[in-house]
Amino acid sequence: MRFNGKVALVTGAGRRRGIGEAIARRLAEEGADVVIADLCRERPDLPREHFGQWDELQAIAADIAQGGRRVVPVKADVTDEAEVEAMIAATLEAFGRLDIVCANAGGGTGAGPADSTPVVEVSKGDWDYTLAASLTSTFLTAKHAARAMIAGGKGGVIVNTVSVAAHHGVPGCSAYSAAKLAVTSLTQTLALELAPHNIRVNAFSPGVTDTQYVRQRLEFVAQTSPEKNTDRLLDAWTKSIPLARAAEPRQMAAVAAFLASDDASYTTGQTLIVDGGLTAR
Repeated sequence: MRFNGKVALVTGAGRRRGIGEAIARRLAEEGADVVIADLCRERPDLPREHFGQWDELQAIAADIAQGGRRVVPVKADVTDEAEVEAMIAATLEAFGRLDIVCANAGGGTGAGPADSTPVVEVSKGDWDYTLAASLTSTFLTAKHAARAMIAGGKGGVIVNTVSVAAHHGVPGCSAYSAAKLAVTSLTQTLALELAPHNIRVNAFSPGVTDTQYVRQRLEFVAQTSPEKNTDRLLDAWTKSIPLARAAEPRQMAAVAAFLASDDASYTTGQTLIVDGGLTAR
């Protein structure tokens, strides 16, 4: 019960078998009341993307709440500053405080992470969307969460989700890799700025994780690949991993929970790579 009496906000938590859902579940299991947020709307301009919807977010909230904690679902486009402000306000209205923020929302289309697109073919729109989804969203969430934590006067913790793509070259993944590497630098800067307010800021970089999002991207790749089976594509993708398997979302949630907990109370400005040994080569 490391988070008993704490309030946590997790973005990008509206899809079953996602890292965000797993983080929210883990924090609640350890005693936190939780706000879970996702876009909850369609984006016809992004045909490759399938976002968590309101009914799915509500179902996830109800499921997690069966463990005895309060769970509040919130619709929020975390690339829109007004909606981020409203998300933080909804958290404070529901619980009166904010202790932990897991900025997990991210993604990209046509520029990573699973649908490879050479840089000479990446559209400006895909580039802009990917940087907004994976970098601007983290900045806006941290900005307004930090304001709330500073006003509360009790400190807090911010945990950003990065990607293994930030730590090595990935052909066809230009925008996503660039955005996620920028989040590691943002994490360091936030850690220095917010340390005087007793706010720790860390990040973790998931490797290949068997999530609904990754499956969705593999389904897109399968349409134009000689190997049409997504399970086989995932198996092929994991052959370069020393541990020879994809991670489960719960394994990423365990790392996020560690960084959010007092077990990491002297850790700030760090990005933990959780990739089965991929970047250790």
